[in-house]
Amino acid sequence: MSADRDMASMRRVIAMTGLSFPRGVLGPGAMDLAVAIGSGAPERAEVDVLVRQVAAAEWPVLQAPMAAALARADRPDDPADEHALTLAEEFAADTDPGNPLALALAERAGLDLAAVRARALDRLEVLADAQGADPGHPGALMALAAAAGRTVVDLLDLDPDDFGPEIAEYADQGTPDGTASPRLARATGDDGIRRWAREAIMALDVPAPSAALAAVRSMAEGPLPEDPAADVLWTAAVLVLAEDAIDTATAGDQRPGDAL
Repeated sequence: MSADRDMASMRRVIAMTGLSFPRGVLGPGAMDLAVAIGSGAPERAEVDVLVRQVAAAEWPVLQAPMAAALARADRPDDPADEHALTLAEEFAADTDPGNPLALALAERAGLDLAAVRARALDRLEVLADAQGADPGHPGALMALAAAAGRTVVDLLDLDPDDFGPEIAEYADQGTPDGTASPRLARATGDDGIRRWAREAIMALDVPAPSAALAAVRSMAEGPLPEDPAADVLWTAAVLVLAEDAIDTATAGDQRPGDAL
C-alpha cells in the first residue's frame, strides 16, 4: 500500500474511532502546526515538516495510550473499515514516529488546535465588543469569565465527565447561599490543573483585540492562589463545565448528576 493510501486509511480510522492525541498535553510544536494550518494558505511542505516534528515529539509518549485506545475500539462491520483498523493496530505497535498512524494523529492534532484557536479568536472578539460598551458593566465581566472559562476548557480538552461527581453535587446544591461555586472550585481545582490552565492561557497567541486578550491573560497572572475558590480563572472554567453538564441533563430530562 502506498504512503498516501496508508495516510488516507489512518485518517479514516481516526474519523471512525475518535482517536486523538489529548491536546491538553501537547508540546509547543503542535501549536506551531496549528498556526501554520490556520494561516489561510499554508505551504504543504511546511505543514508536512511540522507534522513530522509533532509526531517525533509526541509519539514516544503517546504510543502506548493510542494502542490501548485502539484495542478498545468497537470492531466495524464494514470489511474496509475492519481492514483499516487492523492496519492501524499494526502501526500502533511501531515505535517509529514516522509511521502513518503517528503522522495522521499529529496532523489531526494540528487541525484540532487550529479550530481551538479560531474559536478563541471568536470569543475574544465578542468580549472586545462587550468591553467597548462598558468594561466595568456586569455584562462585560460575565463575558470575560465566559470567554476565559470556555477557552481554558477548549485548550485543555476538558469534559464535564472529568469532574462528574463534583459537578453532580454542585447541581444538587444549587446556589441560594452563594457557597456552591466556591465548593465546586475547591473540589476540582488541585494545584496541578490550575497551573496547567494558567500556562495554557498565558501561552495563547491569537490575533485578537489586544485589550480583550490582555483581560483574559490577566486572570492567569500573579501567584497561584492557595484557595482554589480565589482562583478566578479556574472558577470560570469549572463553572463552564458545570453549566454544560446541567444543560445536557436538562435537554435529556434527567437530573444533572445522571448525565455525568
